[in-house]
Amino acid sequence: MGNLHQETGSTERVVDTKSYAQTSVNDSETKFRNTMRQAPVGITILRGPEFFVEMANDTYLSIVDKREDEFVNKPLFESLPEARNSIEEILNRVLKTAIPYNGNEFEIIIKRFGKPEQCYFNFVYQPLIEDSGEISGIIVVATEVTQQVLAKQRLERSENQFRTLVTQSQFAKAILKGPEFVISIANESMLKNLWGRELYEVLGQRLFDVFPELETQNLGKILRDAYQSGKLYRDNEAAIVINGNDGLKEHYVDFQYAPIFETDDEVSGIMISLNDVTDKVTFRKQILEAAERLSLATDGTQLATWDLDLNTKHIIYSGRLAAIFGFEETKVLTHQQMRDFLHPDDRKAVVEKAFEMALQTGNYYYEARIIHPDNSIHWIRTQGKVLYDEHHRPHRMLGTMMDITDRKEDELALKISEDKYRTLADELESQVQLRTKELTVANSELVKTNMELAQFAYVASHDLQEPLRKIQTFATRILETENDNLTERGKDYFRRMQASSTRMQQLIVDLLAFSRANAVEKHFEKIDLNVVLQNVTEQLGDMILQTDARIVSDDLPVWNIIEYQFEQLFTNLIANAIKFTKPGTSPVITIRSGVIPGELIPQQDAEAYLTYQYLSFSDNGIGFDPQFKDRIFQVFQRLHNRSAYEGTGIGLAICKKIVENHKGLIDAIGKPGIGSTFIVYLPCE
Repeated sequence: MGNLHQETGSTERVVDTKSYAQTSVNDSETKFRNTMRQAPVGITILRGPEFFVEMANDTYLSIVDKREDEFVNKPLFESLPEARNSIEEILNRVLKTAIPYNGNEFEIIIKRFGKPEQCYFNFVYQPLIEDSGEISGIIVVATEVTQQVLAKQRLERSENQFRTLVTQSQFAKAILKGPEFVISIANESMLKNLWGRELYEVLGQRLFDVFPELETQNLGKILRDAYQSGKLYRDNEAAIVINGNDGLKEHYVDFQYAPIFETDDEVSGIMISLNDVTDKVTFRKQILEAAERLSLATDGTQLATWDLDLNTKHIIYSGRLAAIFGFEETKVLTHQQMRDFLHPDDRKAVVEKAFEMALQTGNYYYEARIIHPDNSIHWIRTQGKVLYDEHHRPHRMLGTMMDITDRKEDELALKISEDKYRTLADELESQVQLRTKELTVANSELVKTNMELAQFAYVASHDLQEPLRKIQTFATRILETENDNLTERGKDYFRRMQASSTRMQQLIVDLLAFSRANAVEKHFEKIDLNVVLQNVTEQLGDMILQTDARIVSDDLPVWNIIEYQFEQLFTNLIANAIKFTKPGTSPVITIRSGVIPGELIPQQDAEAYLTYQYLSFSDNGIGFDPQFKDRIFQVFQRLHNRSAYEGTGIGLAICKKIVENHKGLIDAIGKPGIGSTFIVYLPCE
């Protein structure tokens, strides 16, 4: 019995040990499966020749876009039929030979998200060998590298395109790698035109080993600076000496050194681009030398010489030409600047027309006005000849220029003198008859106008204004006494009636002023315009104070004028400037005076041979579109809505009539949002 008990206890210990071992195995397997399930790489286990999916972790299921219930415990190619052609043979080989298979960037088509997709994987097919030596399945470990492969392909395509761009460029290009500037790429233009080498002679060589003479030159120093600083360098017409197959030779190049950056923003090389402009620089030097020789020959004749490149518009000229334009002879002027100095009236009508004709005929000639920096007017005469290239296309123009101001002034003086004598002779012949006729017409117009003015003044001041005053009075009384009995609409109608009658009354007042400006009775006298301005600013005092307006004026002259009409002129122009002010801006009105030749006044009615005295009124207001400059002087014409700016549209028409009464001209210059300038011109006595 004792032995039996002993044996029974031993048996129980064996059973307990096996149970514990089984439990440990189960726990280990559970931990292993949990570990595989959470692994960051795709893992699946395939069993048997049908490759039944025994398990697949979350990463693998995500890769193949499958749920566990539609992928696990099923043959692999039932779930992924599109992958059979790519991997079935490899799986069979691993199952048969027990030799693992490693795939690197392996391409495979997988149906994901409802459509076939080209993918790339790094994977291992590892055979599962049982204790008996039987191969029961395959464990697959896969990592998707699709994005990395596509990025690498894009980079390779980009590099190939970049290399093609470099090699096919018409400019000399090369790529230098590393701080030793190893030649990685050089196109035909660089090899043949500048280096004088074959590609096999320089490829993989250090630049300064092949061309040691470059290391001490400025372009060599700049190359090192570009690599060390990572900055792009460029310059034009830089001198460089290269020891090519034909020996040392000097070139002039437009160059650019562009650093090449790696993904970590480190500079890995330099792309150099060179454009050989040696011929252009040499040719320009020759032209300059020729121009200097010609300048010596023409200095005594006061002629200036010039040479214009018709393609680039680059001009070479003697120092005398700058002096003709009113500058020191050392002043550097571009062709466009010279064009800008031309008088606006002559730029298109004379110079550009002559230029177009020269391109057809080969001969260039014109006489035109230019404006010096001090605003004085001068005359020039230009003569030139067009030169053609081998294809008979115009490419250069050579010529001379001379200041002919003295000659033109003499001609103008002679013409004026002749015109005066001719006019005097004509006037002596018909003076009596003309005077008699003018007096008769003037007296008739005076009587007629005075009668019309008297009739209009009576009607406007009494018959028209009296009813309006009654309308305003009755409307005001009704609003005061019957206010509680009126609806809001009724009150609004009465307020509108008051506003309309007030506007009508202002219109009558303005029409009276316009009629007064038409009056024939004109009493001229010498008046100090400073006094006129002072009177007007006092009358507009409230408006000036309310708007914080500021009036800046020259010391104004004494003119022979009709005083009350000029007070009306000043009042209308200043009030307009204050009224048409930008929101949030205080009005600033600037009044200037001076004298100007008639030929410089941009109006057809201006007499070129007369001298005019002028007044200008400039403001910082809302301005106006220049296309409406004539419209604003017409009666009842407005450019703005009445609700935005008050007025009847008669004020500027009155100004124009007043100026015409003084035998003068009025002009307006405006720019939307910038301001307006009104200029009054009266002939000097």
